Amino acid sequence: MRVIRIALLVMGAVVAPFFGFLLGAMAAAVLVRPLTGDPATVDTAIPLVGLGGTTAAVVGWIRLLRLAHYRHLRRLRRSGPAVQGKVVAARTSFAKNPRGPGHWTVRLEVVWTDPRNGHTHQASKAFRFAERHGEDAHDFQRRHRAESSIGVLPGRRRGFLLDVPELPAWWDRW
Repeated sequence: MRVIRIALLVMGAVVAPFFGFLLGAMAAAVLVRPLTGDPATVDTAIPLVGLGGTTAAVVGWIRLLRLAHYRHLRRLRRSGPAVQGKVVAARTSFAKNPRGPGHWTVRLEVVWTDPRNGHTHQASKAFRFAERHGEDAHDFQRRHRAESSIGVLPGRRRGFLLDVPELPAWWDRW
């Protein structure tokens, strides 16, 4: 699972923005020259459209990860019913960002028994909420407080998803 997280981080932080900039700059170079005929306009358009391509690539990457998570969740729901797990601990923390809004993180530690092999597993998932959604974070923690039951969808290689409508933090989806 760690390799998947590192690969997704590299893709989202380096590869997608690079190719977004590259495609945006190439589109500006190909389209602006025939439209204007002015080389100075092309020199200005390449970095600007390249930055627009970078932004589009990052937003697209985030949406693609969200779509992949929900498709994986649907596939696990179809493959079998959720196993009943028990929340061992639910912790909420707030991280203040000096350059902008902070975020709330709710970490759930869950214990469940895998029906395929009878082993008991304990793992945790983090759920991240924007600062303005602090009440949603506290409501989520109240719904999934310690000793409450929660649906667990076991996957392959010790992977699992919690059967909740909220999206886990990007580093904790797989």
